[in-house]
Amino acid sequence: MLGSLMTYCKEEDGETLELLYRTYKNKMFYIAMKLLEDSSEAENIVHDTFLILLEHLERIGDIKDKKTWNYIVTILKNRCFDWMRKQKYYKYADDKENFNLEESLDAKENIFKNHLEEEIIIREKQELLIKLIMNLKYPYKEVLYLQYYNELGSKEIGEILSIKPDNVRKIASRARKILKEKMIEMGYGR
Repeated sequence: MLGSLMTYCKEEDGETLELLYRTYKNKMFYIAMKLLEDSSEAENIVHDTFLILLEHLERIGDIKDKKTWNYIVTILKNRCFDWMRKQKYYKYADDKENFNLEESLDAKENIFKNHLEEEIIIREKQELLIKLIMNLKYPYKEVLYLQYYNELGSKEIGEILSIKPDNVRKIASRARKILKEKMIEMGYGR
């Protein structure tokens, strides 16, 4: 498949396309198989998705970024849903499978929509949380930043900030409590 894709791309885009292909091909095929339950069609949809990506390579920044993966999955799922919609028109109206396919399509579209809504809500919460963390006072902001973004332990944070590891844990606990209260005030959480 990669060889046929390379014939469509410009020379300068070849490396990017190859990296995209090697990074995401298997994940894309897995998702397409879950939705379509047909390996040959799943392979075709993955190929079509790469052709679409090839036309829009300028929209892709860092290949391993989550935004890139979300962009790819959105294209892939839309192609799968388009294929499923087309298939239901080829079924006979009195065919029992036609109604099952339609129900299945509706269910899968609802799952996809719900998943997108959940992702949007999660992103909103993450962005709000980052803003709230940045507005915390010393040492709360520093402890949380070092703990979650730099993935440091209490002992390492204590050494950096010249405080005891026990105090680091207390500060982190208080900071999380402050953030939770602010999130609740803003309508997120319980």
